[in-house]
This record gives sequence, C-alpha cells and structure tokens, in this order.
Amino acid sequence: MTAADVGSPTKDFAHHGTIRLATNGERPTAEQVAGVIAGVPVIGKACEALIGAGWRASIAGNRITVNDEVLAQFIGAGIGPAGGVDARWVIYAIGGTPPVWVVGAERQP
Repeated sequence: MTAADVGSPTKDFAHHGTIRLATNGERPTAEQVAGVIAGVPVIGKACEALIGAGWRASIAGNRITVNDEVLAQFIGAGIGPAGGVDARWVIYAIGGTPPVWVVGAERQP
C-alpha cells in the first residue's frame, strides 16, 4: 500500500474485512496503522503513507510514531518460511493496550 492508495476512508486489510482510516482528527488505532503499512518494506514510504492517511508521523531509528498514540517498529531481519529474509512491522499503542499487530513488510504473491 502506498500513500496514493490511502485516499479512501476504508481499505481492505489482509482480506478479512475493512478498516476505517483517520478522519476528523480521530486517534489512530494499531489496527488502522497496520492496515496502512502492511506490505510496505521501506520505512520512509510507510511514514509517507501514514501522513497521507491524515496522521502525524515521524521516524526515529527503526520506529515510526503516529500521532503520539501508536508505534510501528520495523523488524527487517527474520527467517522466512523458505529460509529467506522476512521483514515485519510490529504495531502497538503507546499506552500498552492490546492488541499488538504484526504484519508483513513485503507483499505476498
């Protein structure tokens, strides 16, 4: 998903329904942030997509802070099912409230 894809108020998230993106200054949820950055393997592009969704987003190291409410951490090295590198995003509310979302950073075929 790219910043250009974020214009609609709803987006399909992992083929399990739709998520509602930020409107009218609402506080983002971890699920909404996960829906925007799933499949984005570059932290700068993920930050741009979150800004395009209407939130404040800033990068610090391998993390993006969204509206001072949600953290998205990029984990770039992991063992994939076929033995290759499998990058992931771990998204959670700063207040520590569940759930924690883990989404792939690379599009699946």
